[in-house]
Amino acid sequence: MSERKERPRLVAARPGAEDRLNSWKDIAAYLGREQRTVQRWERNEGLPVHRLQHGKAGSVYALKSELDVWMAQRSGERPGQPPVVKTAWRGVWLGVLGGIVLLTAAVYLRRGGAPNPSATVSVPFSSNPGTELEARVSPTATQVAYVWNGEAEDNFDIYVRMLTGGEPLRITTDAADDYSPAWSPDGGSIAFLRRTGGATVALIVVAALGGTERKLAEIRAAPWPQWQRPGPFLAWSPDGKWLVASGSQEPPWDDVLLRISTATGEARPLTTLPPRTMGDMSPAFSPAGTTLAFSRLLSWGRSELCLLPLTQDLVPAGDVRKLETGSTWNASAAWLPDGRRLVFSTGSMDAPYLARIDAAGSVRAHRLLGTGDYGWMPSLASAADGRVRLVYTQHFESVNIWRTSLDGSGPPVGLITSAHWSYEPAWSPDGKRIAFLSDRTGFGEIWVADADGRHARQWTFLKQPRLGSPRWSPDGSRIAFTTPGAQGSSISLIDAPGAAPRPVAGSERCGYLEWAHDGRTIYFSSNRGTYTEIWKIAAEGGDAVQVTHRGGRVPAASSDGRYLYYLRMAAADGRNHLWRLPLNGGQEERVLEFVDAYSLGDNGIAFKYYRPGQQPVGPYLQFFRFVTCKPERLPVPPRPLRYGIALSPDGQDLLHAQSDYQVSDLMVVEDFR
Repeated sequence: MSERKERPRLVAARPGAEDRLNSWKDIAAYLGREQRTVQRWERNEGLPVHRLQHGKAGSVYALKSELDVWMAQRSGERPGQPPVVKTAWRGVWLGVLGGIVLLTAAVYLRRGGAPNPSATVSVPFSSNPGTELEARVSPTATQVAYVWNGEAEDNFDIYVRMLTGGEPLRITTDAADDYSPAWSPDGGSIAFLRRTGGATVALIVVAALGGTERKLAEIRAAPWPQWQRPGPFLAWSPDGKWLVASGSQEPPWDDVLLRISTATGEARPLTTLPPRTMGDMSPAFSPAGTTLAFSRLLSWGRSELCLLPLTQDLVPAGDVRKLETGSTWNASAAWLPDGRRLVFSTGSMDAPYLARIDAAGSVRAHRLLGTGDYGWMPSLASAADGRVRLVYTQHFESVNIWRTSLDGSGPPVGLITSAHWSYEPAWSPDGKRIAFLSDRTGFGEIWVADADGRHARQWTFLKQPRLGSPRWSPDGSRIAFTTPGAQGSSISLIDAPGAAPRPVAGSERCGYLEWAHDGRTIYFSSNRGTYTEIWKIAAEGGDAVQVTHRGGRVPAASSDGRYLYYLRMAAADGRNHLWRLPLNGGQEERVLEFVDAYSLGDNGIAFKYYRPGQQPVGPYLQFFRFVTCKPERLPVPPRPLRYGIALSPDGQDLLHAQSDYQVSDLMVVEDFR
């Protein structure tokens, strides 16, 4: 069990898995040509084939809808059909061709606007090993500041590189993570955030060539990086007088947008969170400085793109206005130099893509052709010759479920693997089946496999932005899970593959969940009050009852019904610690420190340990045995851990999700139109 923290996925939700061809072989078969023919078309005639760089290797894919347009415009040929014969029927074929073009245009309009009149062409700007994020183009569009965890992939620092190429210049060398660089309007300085503790960050300014750092302020902010909270988290006003950061200064410590003076470091809230929202992020000033674009997180996997009008003194000049994008996920907006349009990351948190939208809201958002899938955190600026340069992150990741024997009888093995994301595993009570989440069909759905990982079968077909927390009932007859909705996530129950899930009335605004030992009650975390607490509700629905009163998330009930375990974030360090509460009365007590995720068994607790600070420790997996009361580090592969760990019912095996492959490169469009 774990709280969601990082947000990449593999399969695009829009335009859809059914629209995508993932190899030269598939592209050639769709077009009815040989592979060498379509490769020649791509090389010489602009056939729209997208490329993903993975270090020195790479892969290709194409969208059927884009191929249809290209083929129709090329010569009147139809995909998958022989060339049109020029006979007396030519007029008929031209009529059919016109219908194809109109139909394709209609499809694009339904998917979010008309296609671009001229597709952009993006190429890798930096493909270093490790993770590269939050690229920011300098005001003159000659340099890029970005975040990179280095060749050793140890900690994140700020780097600057010329757009014309060359070696990157390392600006920061601190052992703590540095992120979210923001250029000063004159291009002479860079502001950034540095993680100084589990819950605190320092706002620092340094010369663009490096040198002495100046600390402006210190605020509280959510952990970084988190893919459900993509950056940037810092923006510099065009007049140079203000910085806007995503963070907080007072309880309940939800991230809002803070206005910070570059002269004094004084910070004041610029936005206020409405009820049933989770935070404001990704601030971006319009070129004139009169409007601030940002993203407001509604729930896991759901966010909206917002605009806030400002006065010259950076005071709100009106109400926040939501832009209708047609998507449930919207983040990381960047203004075009004309101040009338924005480029942003949208679609779904599982597989975002870049789109453009009119700030006035009069024109619906449309996808940027040529930038591919998995587009994050765009940045734009005008060069001296008038060309607009676009830089963004392309993040691609494969997450799989591994099994470790706790008796040391063998090495960890990959149990449930694919080219996509498989995560949040849960054993059935008899240990014969494993429920998990996977986006292998284009959306994160619930799947069930045998205990050996074979015969995986899809159970849900909801095509929602985010399902979560699958948990078997104690008798193994049902799976409870969370589904998104207008009032936040709620609990649903399903008892067979393809069956209609039954919602649990009264469970709105639900986070992670777990069944009570009797199978009649479900515990869940919820922020329906001032703070996130543990609540309980009957599996058949009804009124929810609050259980904890000092904070609590990620519940788990002991099999004997004596204790309720849960995570609580400490105000001092901003990290999760594991607590338990006697259900028959008594005082709660702390069990383990620095627990990011855990799984409760009869013999012990498996957990992900992470201790933050200037020199963080972890994350890695440990097992706390009740007999010895000592944690043991587990021999899992040294790969990044992802959502979900699960102890088997007999306590012999542990499942965990890990990132087995990822690439995070910076891409550039030299002449964005």
